[in-house]
Amino acid sequence: MTAIDKLIQTADNEVGYLEKSSNSQLDDKTANAGMNNYTKYWRDIKNEYQGQPWCAVFVTWCFTKTFGVDKAHQILKHYPYVYCPTMSGLFKLYANPKRGDIVIFNHNGVFTHTGIVTGVDGDYFTTVEGNTSAGSAVVANGGGVCRKGYYISNLAGTKFCRPDYETAESEEEIMSKEYTELKAEIAKLQADVNKLNSKMIYNYVDDNMPEWARPTVQKMMDKGFLKGDENGCLGLTDELLRVFVINDRAGVYENRWDGKSE
Repeated sequence: MTAIDKLIQTADNEVGYLEKSSNSQLDDKTANAGMNNYTKYWRDIKNEYQGQPWCAVFVTWCFTKTFGVDKAHQILKHYPYVYCPTMSGLFKLYANPKRGDIVIFNHNGVFTHTGIVTGVDGDYFTTVEGNTSAGSAVVANGGGVCRKGYYISNLAGTKFCRPDYETAESEEEIMSKEYTELKAEIAKLQADVNKLNSKMIYNYVDDNMPEWARPTVQKMMDKGFLKGDENGCLGLTDELLRVFVINDRAGVYENRWDGKSE
């Protein structure tokens, strides 16, 4: 999920929230509904502004909820975003939107309302906005969080601010890369452990058995010191081969199995 996807998901989850008539039940979407601009968004971002129009602080809240205060501050180029005209002086303004843009609606030459662009289809774009109401018209001081849709050609003077999501995206990509590298390292370590745990078994005097051990093993078999199981398998490990060779070099196997010298 990209940074823009996460932001839009945060905003979309707030659809249906209604502003409150008083500073009570702020976290409930619909309880204590009224038209006095009391919201959890002001409480969480700048509580002393409680009771003021809240479309811009809703945008700030969504960025903060998604990325944290420091990242939101960086992406929005100031903090908190609470006044629509501020954005026009901080961002390059685009006439056509992209998903993830912040729209600033123009009314009589003044930017008076804002929201988050959630989709674009030609001349038509969709948003999630706070402090608005349903319908096709721009409502700059409504009662809740709504999904809206507009035709760009009908909104003279409306502009779109394009936040730089690269910071949030790059951090996510780094975390993903680190996770992939960590998984690869764990897999390598597991393979090494499996290699250490798996012992080579030598059942026959053949090319699979180390060349340095073959004469000793053959001698032990010839003298009757070493026999295989019912299938003729010797079941020898590297450790046993080393012990046998050391003993052979010490002359342990120069006698027959009955103790008589040859």
